[in-house]
Amino acid sequence: MGVGQILLFVIIVMVAYIIEGVIGFGGTIIAIPLASAIVGLKPTVPVLTIVVLIASTIIAIKDIKFINKKEFLKITTLMMVGLPIGMWLFESIPEKPLKIALGIFMVIIGIKGLYEEKRKSNDLGEIVVEIETNLNKDCISIEETTSKRLNIFQNFTIFCGGVLHGAFTCGGPFIVVYATKNIKDKTSFRATLCALWASLNLVMVGIDIYTNEITKDIIKLSFITMIFVFIAIIVSNIIHKKINSDSFTTFVYIALIVSGILMIK
Repeated sequence: MGVGQILLFVIIVMVAYIIEGVIGFGGTIIAIPLASAIVGLKPTVPVLTIVVLIASTIIAIKDIKFINKKEFLKITTLMMVGLPIGMWLFESIPEKPLKIALGIFMVIIGIKGLYEEKRKSNDLGEIVVEIETNLNKDCISIEETTSKRLNIFQNFTIFCGGVLHGAFTCGGPFIVVYATKNIKDKTSFRATLCALWASLNLVMVGIDIYTNEITKDIIKLSFITMIFVFIAIIVSNIIHKKINSDSFTTFVYIALIVSGILMIK
């Protein structure tokens, strides 16, 4: 691996983790298609696993008082179930099908995310539901049934996030589907997700060490990348305090679509 390749790799990861540091997700899933095009998918994933572990731990410790402990425990538990399945898939399936599958998934999540962002700006549907609930008491039982179904769907979504995280270190899109509905404060959102990634990646790094996936080259590239990611953490903390999180989330979804298309090619 040449100096030019390494430099390009770490710059891509640094930019991606400025995004990660601002809103708590999106870094890995944006970095993977571009970084893997330079060094390949198999080296990229373990490097990002180590980088995310260190970067997320720093942010989680800094904002520890903002972590939503109840949601953190729920998400972590359900994702841990899916984690080994994803790690097995990563080792068992050839790189090309994995990249195509992830690319398609990224495009779908990006389009869905933009659609959800547009819906959030229009509260008419919520007003109609509220009026109907007040007019008809039967709506209460319907709402309870819907709530149970929603809870099952959300739990399954978190589990799928665990599978995806085990395979690509990027379960964020699935978790964001759940977290945006249940963690409203943007700082709590970021702190909780960073604590989650730190916990999951600690397990993944431990397994990778046990299975000899962490080679000297992986450690070397991780160390070089981490120097740039420290810069990303500083920059992202400054941006996080100033930027409108909704606008930035929209940008991330657009980036997901573009990155997904690049990965499919």
